[in-house]
Amino acid sequence: MIKKRLLFIGIGVLVCALLAVGILLIQKIDPMEEPPEEDLDFGLTINDEGIKVYHFTPVSVDYMEVKNTVDTYRVRMEGKNVYIVDFEMIPLLSASASGLFYSVETLALETIVDPDCQNMSRFGLDKPQATITIKAHSGAEVTFHIGNETLTKDYYYMSVEGETTVYLIDDMLAERYLMSIREYCDPKIYKTFVPLDDFQALKINSPVFPSYQIRRTTEEEQKTEAMLFSGVVMTAPFRWGVDTGCIENVMKTMVALIADDVVQVCVTDADLPQYGLDAASRTELVLSVYADPNPTTYNNGVNTYYDSSKPTGVYENFDVTYYIGKTVDHTVYVMFEDRPVVYAISDEVFSWLEWTPYRYCSKMLFAEYLQDLADLSVTIPNDGTYSFTITGAESSDRDDLRVTCNGISLDGMSFRTYYSNLIGMYPTGEASMPENAGAPVFEINYKTKKGSSHSLKFYSVNDRNCAVNIDGETHLSVRITEVEKAINNLHKLLKGQSIT
Repeated sequence: MIKKRLLFIGIGVLVCALLAVGILLIQKIDPMEEPPEEDLDFGLTINDEGIKVYHFTPVSVDYMEVKNTVDTYRVRMEGKNVYIVDFEMIPLLSASASGLFYSVETLALETIVDPDCQNMSRFGLDKPQATITIKAHSGAEVTFHIGNETLTKDYYYMSVEGETTVYLIDDMLAERYLMSIREYCDPKIYKTFVPLDDFQALKINSPVFPSYQIRRTTEEEQKTEAMLFSGVVMTAPFRWGVDTGCIENVMKTMVALIADDVVQVCVTDADLPQYGLDAASRTELVLSVYADPNPTTYNNGVNTYYDSSKPTGVYENFDVTYYIGKTVDHTVYVMFEDRPVVYAISDEVFSWLEWTPYRYCSKMLFAEYLQDLADLSVTIPNDGTYSFTITGAESSDRDDLRVTCNGISLDGMSFRTYYSNLIGMYPTGEASMPENAGAPVFEINYKTKKGSSHSLKFYSVNDRNCAVNIDGETHLSVRITEVEKAINNLHKLLKGQSIT
């Protein structure tokens, strides 16, 4: 029994050995085919059901080129950002542009309409509405065609370059490739601006609108020149203190500058004249701001001046340039810095460009408060000069104010009202000294406690306006009704009557 058992075991071992040798011999004579390697460029695989599946990754793709009935463009993805090839400075809508890549990251061609189509015109694929070419860094590429929309409006017909099979592609995916590149362009065209305190300058140079220059004054200028108490000065076409409320309005506009439409992308110099944006026709608007480029957020928004290499807290000057073109049907064409993009914005947004320089001018008397005043006199032709002596204006108790005029004691509150009327005179336009000007119809002379002396002489221009000569220069006009009010109120003040 033992011998028989050993015999069976020996036979089993021998059979196994022979089988092992046989397998080795078979492999040497006819080796098994290894499974095909996956395409490293596009990851093309064919599953058990014979369905082609493309796997695209931004790392392997050099660019994607889209040709449709309205546009031809190439886009590239780097990290999470998508750029137009050769036009990287054009900002695209992040989510929409990324969708061009991510939508075909895994593309399974499983719905086959015709496995061997001999007449592509049946599906609009002889003249496709869009052609998408994806090219790898290695040079390999694959091209898809998008034809007509199906009768159900849920799909489009699609084919692969070099094949006769017709597939279906979802309409939401297909229509992304039927869009113009301008539809992917971000309509936000502004930089994140800083608060008014960090405004530096505004320059308008225009063949259409008034041209002027405004800048922030230096600390020394504010100390020595009373007209610059606002901290902002217009330097051209004439020098004058600026009403900061006007600058605040401009800044608010530019902070929220979003286009109503993107008209054209990737423009060239030859495209500019039709928009009035060529160098000879356009208005150049330059805003200078003072910002800290290190923080990632600034002024409650993303800091578009961000530069991680800069030290924190070290402010720098930045110039931001806009180009304003022609207006058509209440829409103005705009370009921003070096972006080759034409935007369309309602002309109401830029209505302030029509402001003449006087609109920025601050009040004409440079002593802002009564306590800043050291001396004051007014002169009326054929009437005389009225000199005011003022004490107690700096006191916190308003009853301490004492005012006399040519020896006559005046009511303190009434005088405050009168002085408020004088410093409330704002320019109503620009003016020059009228020809053959006679004597002024009204004159104000005053001195501030800082030691500066000023003279305002009002000359009649017509029945509505007076030209105002201020310290020897005439740039502005004021309504003659304001002058008449100042004269009438003076008489009321001297008589002890109430004034408004």
